[in-house]
Amino acid sequence: MTATTTAPAWRSATRVPYAAPLPAVDRLQATAGDDGGWTVVARVAVDPRDPNLAGHFPGQPIYPGVFVVETLCQAMTQAVPGPPRLRTVTSIRFLAALLGGDEMELTLDVRPTTPAPSDPAAPTTPSDPATPATSAPAGWQVRGVARRTDGTVTAQLRAVFDAGADA
Repeated sequence: MTATTTAPAWRSATRVPYAAPLPAVDRLQATAGDDGGWTVVARVAVDPRDPNLAGHFPGQPIYPGVFVVETLCQAMTQAVPGPPRLRTVTSIRFLAALLGGDEMELTLDVRPTTPAPSDPAAPTTPSDPATPATSAPAGWQVRGVARRTDGTVTAQLRAVFDAGADA
């Protein structure tokens, strides 16, 4: 459940230092939840003239799966304090192609994680979700769904991010 009563406005995405100069997020919405989590929605247009798509595949450009992961990383960097760093992609399924002219909308459910009990120096979050967290999370668990403009689900993913130095 989110604390806001109105939907956040779309904002133009900024460049982030991942696979520069690949702009993998055109627009972004991020909403902080009461539980310390986030709902993040990132959009990117698949431009058939993009030189990164020229060989993937000639005559019918397809947005590569690794670009979906790049969209995930850039969206997390822009939306979540830290900035977070991708630790692992635990699951990803590509279900339909994103073709030139499509727009991908990647919706992320971002939840804070607690550190392993063997690390007493690491920050913790309370186990009771009704109690607000008083310190930074150890990282983030992310579930995402990518859709084309026509609503077709193109990818489903799960990933884990480490909290950044500024979290």
